[in-house]
Amino acid sequence: MTGNISFKNAWVDPDPPPFADFKTLVVPIKRAGNLIIVEATVDSLEGNFVLDTGAPYLVLNETYFRDAPKIDDEEAGGINGRAGAAFSTVVHNFRILDLQYSRLTADVTDLSAIENGRGIKVLGLLGTRLFSKFAITVDLFRSVLYIQKLDQNGEIPETERIFHDRFMVSTFRYTNDVIFMKGSVNDHPLWFAFDTGAETNLLEYRMSKKIGEDMPVISRSKLTGVGGSTFEVIYARFDHLRIGDRMFMQNRVLIADLDKMGRVYGSSIDGVLGYDFFARGIFTINFVKKEFEMYIYTNQ
Repeated sequence: MTGNISFKNAWVDPDPPPFADFKTLVVPIKRAGNLIIVEATVDSLEGNFVLDTGAPYLVLNETYFRDAPKIDDEEAGGINGRAGAAFSTVVHNFRILDLQYSRLTADVTDLSAIENGRGIKVLGLLGTRLFSKFAITVDLFRSVLYIQKLDQNGEIPETERIFHDRFMVSTFRYTNDVIFMKGSVNDHPLWFAFDTGAETNLLEYRMSKKIGEDMPVISRSKLTGVGGSTFEVIYARFDHLRIGDRMFMQNRVLIADLDKMGRVYGSSIDGVLGYDFFARGIFTINFVKKEFEMYIYTNQ
């Protein structure tokens, strides 16, 4: 997993809107384990970025950007606590195909744990603020990311709709550039952060104690975090996860202490919806309407 890296940043989005001369941008994606990889360009450097809705904005890997102009010192944190020193910088030419940003504030931090864990060169993370004026759709089955402009009502224009067989919808709260969805586990109401950088679902340890009798343990293992620290986590399963208007069965989850992550998010969380959740279908995030949808995959 990406270590659920998140950053406390004092910036109030000073960046201008991107240049986007398209209605629907079709972007090929790759996979590195359960991570979603998108190719993008920073100035003249092109490479892999992790699509990470657990990050609030653009994050750059210190290995390749340590000499970037420093604006302000920051601290990075995540499920494993502090991830090491980071600083802010400004990028003046960032591009995902025809989506172009003339100025982006970004954080620079150590992402070597992701590279070492997945054996892939990673230039950075693509956080939610990059897409806050759009709807994005991830189709893992066809390895495509769709970035779509919205009409004046915040809707995807009907002529641009790609998927119609929606089987789930949920509104979400968009706070501190983090997506929060209300749900329940075995009829216990919970708040989840939605994180495409999380390679599995996560559940706060204290919440699991309330639900534990209904969650058989599959295994126990060690998780290595961004800072190199290791700790034990419990892998469990449960049958009743309700998000929006849909019940999901046969779920798996890692049980861990999420206090530090909640402090970074600026809001306490009961769990994280990661790959085990979003890999069940094609999903769309409409950042303007604050709506999350899932669609059934068909090979037509």
